[in-house]
Amino acid sequence: MNLFEKFEVLEDPRDIRGKKYKLIDILIMTIYAILCGQEDYVNIAYFMKLKEDYFTKLLGLENGTPSHDCLSDLYAKIDSKKFMEIFIEWTQELVKNKTGKIISIDGKAIRNATDKINGGNIPYIVSAFLGDIGLSIGQVKVDDKSNEITAIPELLKLIDIEGATITIDAIGTQEEIVNLVVDKGGHYVLPVKENQKVLYKDIKKYFNKQYNLYGNNEIKYKKTVEKDHGRAEIREYFLSYNIDTITDQEKWKSVDAIAYVKVQTMINEEVTITDNYYIIDYKIDINRLEEVIRDHWNIECGLHWRLDVIMNEDYSRNRVKNSINNLSILRKIVFNLASLDNSFGKVPLKRKLTNYMLDFAKIERLIFEVIPSLDNCQ
Repeated sequence: MNLFEKFEVLEDPRDIRGKKYKLIDILIMTIYAILCGQEDYVNIAYFMKLKEDYFTKLLGLENGTPSHDCLSDLYAKIDSKKFMEIFIEWTQELVKNKTGKIISIDGKAIRNATDKINGGNIPYIVSAFLGDIGLSIGQVKVDDKSNEITAIPELLKLIDIEGATITIDAIGTQEEIVNLVVDKGGHYVLPVKENQKVLYKDIKKYFNKQYNLYGNNEIKYKKTVEKDHGRAEIREYFLSYNIDTITDQEKWKSVDAIAYVKVQTMINEEVTITDNYYIIDYKIDINRLEEVIRDHWNIECGLHWRLDVIMNEDYSRNRVKNSINNLSILRKIVFNLASLDNSFGKVPLKRKLTNYMLDFAKIERLIFEVIPSLDNCQ
């Protein structure tokens, strides 16, 4: 199935009377516009107008291309949840044979879409990301009167996490969230900070009271050293399956291991040390622990940084009703398509977007031919 066929089933919220454009045609033209660097409805509509002859021939348009008001009204009305369900179904097909997945979950602000009229709220999108292969697999917009803690369970309920290991920032270390992960057949490696004061003190006390962290039969140990351009980082991993130190055993009943990671960073002659503590729901191998912890940061540099710096998401001003969520989904579709496209060889995302801009035949292939295989993902 190609991308056109996959998203053609999205329900059109408009009254059929007076409708000039098919929903799927507008989605396809918007994907073209985003691939070519447009980030708001005014510029997307202008791009479509400039390429009117091309789109008329490609899609069989009879009324030219839509105005920015038409785009704004439509994307405000599309059911974001239904749109996301189709997106998730698509990504699940891509990764269904991928075992041992690490799914990172994190929130991202879209700062220029601040609602200055209604209290200056900055909209947040919570995303799920497969860092090792570089695919976005789901998202939920944080409600204006809520926070990430309520959005994370909603996202976890939408995506398939069976057999996967979930990583979230410390805000996600909540009883409801860890229980939901385990109930859905997933695993977790979650940081513990002072937002969970008792648990934090329990784990810190356990590792502090050990007479010797090194060569202790009860504690697994691993050390890594990285040096690059005057910067050195030493990471020491300490892992224990002894959870007797946890005071509230009922609340954290799924915890099966605890960990302490000491990070020493040296830049020139300045040294900083940070202590990090974790809970894990199974007797994880220490090498796997290192892999999971380090993979979590891929969502920042592999997804959020690219959405902001390369695709200008932080400059998006669209926030009417469902607009911000729906445009964000479209950017994730574009991001995944470009990530899966290996026709240029191993080149950065920015260079791929430049190629699409100069050769629309490459975009046609992505949309109307079979979606590239995950096996070929660069």
